[in-house]
Amino acid sequence: MATKKSNTRKVGVRQVLLGSVLLNREVLRWLPVVGMVAFLGLLMISNRFKGEKIIRATVEFQEEVKELRSESATIEAELMNMSRYSQVLKVVNRKGLGLKQPSEPPVKIKVQKL
Repeated sequence: MATKKSNTRKVGVRQVLLGSVLLNREVLRWLPVVGMVAFLGLLMISNRFKGEKIIRATVEFQEEVKELRSESATIEAELMNMSRYSQVLKVVNRKGLGLKQPSEPPVKIKVQKL
């Protein structure tokens, strides 16, 4: 039984450091696969960075919405307070508009159709 000796050499650390590993046929055969894996790795890293950027922006917008909701509630409460009957009377008297409180209830005006 004659055994055939393979012509391939094992890749050592010295070959990698010197760059002569790129001349090996076995390494050249796997080079497209290594390139594809490296490309996919870069793609995954960039996708993660983009996702984190979107998450940070979402959190900032949520905080802004919370602030605007609280501001809206405050303004709504102030407007409700200003529209109360007693507050309106105080403003009218302070500005001296000369308005008086009616003693008679309002009357509905009816218009006859022609």
